[in-house]
Amino acid sequence: MYARLLPLLLLALPLAFAARKNKGQQTAPPPVADPSPDETPAEAEPKAAKAPKLFPEGLPVAHQALPPGVASLSAQSCNGCHYEIHDSWADSAHADALGNEAFQAAMAATGNSPLCTSCHTPLVNQQPALVREYSGGPLGSALVEPNESWDASLSAEGVTCAACHVRGETVVGSRPASGAPHPVAVSEELGSSEFCASCHQLDWEGAEAPLYDTYGEWSRSPYPAAGVQCQDCHMPPRSGLITAGDFAAHRDHGVTADPARAVTMLADIPPGGLTRGETLTGTLTLMNTGAGHSFPTGSPFTLVVVQVVAVDAEGQDTGEPFELRLERPIAAEPPFAPTGPDTRLKAGETRAVEFSLSPEQKAEGGQGALEIRLLEEGPQGDRTLLHTQRIPLAMH
Repeated sequence: MYARLLPLLLLALPLAFAARKNKGQQTAPPPVADPSPDETPAEAEPKAAKAPKLFPEGLPVAHQALPPGVASLSAQSCNGCHYEIHDSWADSAHADALGNEAFQAAMAATGNSPLCTSCHTPLVNQQPALVREYSGGPLGSALVEPNESWDASLSAEGVTCAACHVRGETVVGSRPASGAPHPVAVSEELGSSEFCASCHQLDWEGAEAPLYDTYGEWSRSPYPAAGVQCQDCHMPPRSGLITAGDFAAHRDHGVTADPARAVTMLADIPPGGLTRGETLTGTLTLMNTGAGHSFPTGSPFTLVVVQVVAVDAEGQDTGEPFELRLERPIAAEPPFAPTGPDTRLKAGETRAVEFSLSPEQKAEGGQGALEIRLLEEGPQGDRTLLHTQRIPLAMH
């Protein structure tokens, strides 16, 4: 029996050795048959047109005509196909650029300068009057004349879709869209921080400091070297987006600006809680870990107040809070020269400050909390709560 198996084993060994030797090696694919005469090769998709510079002559953007296949320049017309993007834009600061109270207060402070509306309503079609000549400084008076192409509905939309996405009777996008019902030109500028600088940077010759310096703050931070653009944080890709064909947008147009993502707040306090009638001393560490610019940024007419306060079990303040102002104070009139130090958090900055709290003797005891609050303060001194962080604290 073994004598009969030996020739088979001797034959199998070279085959097994060859199989191991060739394991992992690629073999040539089988030849592909020529297409039959009835099969027509697919035509290559035509190359998408390249969009021109989007703000070659500054703002406002010259009068825009309707691209073929687009019913109107209003965002309402975009809503039919790009409905998810429209809905996120509709709740954004861009959509409310003209009507929000902070802008209206800033307009009053600048003498209702048409220069301001060039960014907050960026299309000539949105301007009720056109500037022919400026006088009296960058934000001074201007010679204007009525605009026959003014569209009241479009003007109310602030930074509307067409302000960024319509140029020269074509729709501008960040990628080709062969299935779109209108012409599409591709622009790399749309995804760059330089594009945002058109509105988020405002300086002029002779000024001591820019009025808006968000782009400048970003450019001086580590973010450009890391390849992080404004859109990466403020217009991130949306997960699970329902698309309407190949021409649906993929980035969130809500222009997200969440203070909780921008700033890390750490409190160092002694163990054992807080005794009513006695002073509690601690250290607050603020870290700009999530904003590629100063925090806060943008309008110098608004600032952020950081509050630290002890609250009782009912959530009521037990005494006067500790406050730290993050601001870039400027004069109330042009040329808006700085009137104090810039105390905002620069990109990547860490700052530690000591605080003291003296809760009232009559405050309620029990399980309270140390609250760290971020409050936005407007030009009129009104405050809006942006974010609260609570640390459990026993009240003795």
